[in-house]
Amino acid sequence: MTPLLLALSFLRLEIATGRVEQQGFAAEAVPIGSLAKPFVALAYARAHEFQYPRVKCKRCWRPNGHGELGIEGAIAQSCNTYFDTLRAAVPASQLAAVAREFGLASLERAEPQGLVRAYVELLRRQAEPGVAPVLNGMRHAAVDGTARELGLEALAKTGTAACSHKPKAPGDGFALVLYPRESPRTAVLVRLHGRPGSHAAREARNLIQ
Repeated sequence: MTPLLLALSFLRLEIATGRVEQQGFAAEAVPIGSLAKPFVALAYARAHEFQYPRVKCKRCWRPNGHGELGIEGAIAQSCNTYFDTLRAAVPASQLAAVAREFGLASLERAEPQGLVRAYVELLRRQAEPGVAPVLNGMRHAAVDGTARELGLEALAKTGTAACSHKPKAPGDGFALVLYPRESPRTAVLVRLHGRPGSHAAREARNLIQ
């Protein structure tokens, strides 16, 4: 087995039944980094009459920034500037309330299975105000965004979070995928030690196919 695979943690869940089909995560909360962004977005929407802003990103994880983005582009590109702007405009109590509503203890750390179930619940609420643009952004992420290395028609969100392994790495990459794009049946979460989220998306493909 290669060092890359040794550093991989994964979870696959059947959406219709909630049954965990495969799991390679310890049952403990881990930092979730950018995987919190869809829930930050929803908290903002609820506090601002379900109107998402457009934000100009001059510098981000991408050195030259992302330019002007709306919510769909910000999700697809996982723009830190956009979501920092949203966080600053939402009381901490509102962020905590949305986390609890989706079964998360916080938007900083989560138990992996709970995180996957929170995304499944987001999918189930797609008809509620503010949710559809977030899910559309996840669709774009899999086509031409941060999850394009997945190479599948799906809804996806990637991210990087603080490393919780030993030895420590600068960060761990995450990918959460709902597959297929139309009427998803499978939810997959992958974490790679010391690799970016785009690499985690590539590994997620192996759990889906």
